[in-house]
Amino acid sequence: MNLIFLRHGETIWNRTGRWQGNTDVPLSETGMEQARKAAEQLKNYKIDCIFSSDLRRARDTARIVSETIGIGQVMEDRRLRERNLGIMEGKTTEEIKKMLNMDVGIVDIVGKDLPVNGLESIESQFLRGREFFNSINGKCENVLIVSHGVMIGILLNILTGEDFRYRKISNCEIIRLENVDMEIDKKI
Repeated sequence: MNLIFLRHGETIWNRTGRWQGNTDVPLSETGMEQARKAAEQLKNYKIDCIFSSDLRRARDTARIVSETIGIGQVMEDRRLRERNLGIMEGKTTEEIKKMLNMDVGIVDIVGKDLPVNGLESIESQFLRGREFFNSINGKCENVLIVSHGVMIGILLNILTGEDFRYRKISNCEIIRLENVDMEIDKKI
């Protein structure tokens, strides 16, 4: 199976440094333009099906790509959502540091189970990722997955072992993996 990962386009919260998590923030004008540019690039690749997070910023990015490259349906999947950040959502890293009275950075927010009300565990994110991969195995040969920075990092970690905490994925960055072994259960 060949996989292409695409992070959603920019939102206003991305621009202002606010953590979004599961908050359903729409694309900014810049984000829509980024999605159009990514769609033009994706015309160069064979894509049989598109899966997207059900959050608006990913869903709208996937729709722009789908319309541009002529793939009909985008299949939305809640398992591709960003990590639920609980009460950290809508706050900047500096505001989170003050709220927790801890010196936390991006790597901590992305990759640790901090003492935060409503924070989804990392284990839960990995479980969602594995379940997603197992559900699409054999459905399409060339798959586009439109999701979020941390979740794409988790998905890449499942497939390659790359440490997701240190992988900065830019808005509308395209990441390709070819001939992926989708026997996920063997990698647990």
